[in-house]
Amino acid sequence: MSDEQLMITTFTKAYNKYIYDEMVIGQLAHTELKDGVRHGAEVDVIMPAMVNLFDYTGGDLPDAELTNTTTAKVKFDKGKAFHFEVDEVKKQQIANAPDLKQKVELAKEYSYDAIKQFAAAVDTAYGQLYTRAGHYLSGSSNSAITLDADYAKEILAYMQAEFKRGDRKGHTNWIDGQMVAIVPPEYQFYLGKLDELKYVESGHKKIAKGFIGHLCGWDIVVSNNVAGVTEDDDKITYYPLFGIKGKTLAGGVSKNLNMKDYMPEKNFNTRYKGYGLYGVGAPRVDYLGTVKINAPLTLSERKAA
Repeated sequence: MSDEQLMITTFTKAYNKYIYDEMVIGQLAHTELKDGVRHGAEVDVIMPAMVNLFDYTGGDLPDAELTNTTTAKVKFDKGKAFHFEVDEVKKQQIANAPDLKQKVELAKEYSYDAIKQFAAAVDTAYGQLYTRAGHYLSGSSNSAITLDADYAKEILAYMQAEFKRGDRKGHTNWIDGQMVAIVPPEYQFYLGKLDELKYVESGHKKIAKGFIGHLCGWDIVVSNNVAGVTEDDDKITYYPLFGIKGKTLAGGVSKNLNMKDYMPEKNFNTRYKGYGLYGVGAPRVDYLGTVKINAPLTLSERKAA
């Protein structure tokens, strides 16, 4: 394998392996890697199956029902491209590495930042789906709630009650151990004033990116990509998201980054270019909640020493 092909293979494999881990808002989503998708194409994303329970008083069971699956239509209408150059010194460093493992590690350096940026772009698209939320909370006359520590906890408790109540026909939208609240750093600031916020690793085989603790039944994770709208008075209104891990939103991302290498005429460096596409949707709005807040970063007043 040539060093150029090694770079392409390593870049693509790292992207496929780590793109899920780098998403924060994407923790609410079932995201599938899709191959050979063109810009503007609409694809099916099959959401995790749901099973219906029924009353049982003994005796024979009724005929088996098919599991309740939802197929979400997702349009690949967004994309990110990259175009970078590897200088001859770095190229020789990779070429002179003593074994394939060290060659791959050197090539990996170029994929890390690209993966983070691509994941952030997908997260941002997921964050914009707050407008689809089936559970919505705001202040009077649809004003933004100005956050403080007490409100930060009360909102979590309110959303817990909303999701547990569900459709008010006996169907809850709450699944213990799978509820996720995605908040901006400003919300985290107020949660940090609460003694009740618990950082617990119990039950978490792998700590999710952005995870800061557990409160009111929610796993709380922090993301810079929570939707924010700058109002006329220059205040930013944020829309944190609440939902069920992996079952609330739907998305697809390119499996193939269409990566190619070439050498420019003016030097012996190697350039690489490629692009990836993605699309998102909200097939289960009853599993999605948001709250309209503003959260000014204001320190508590202190008496003069």
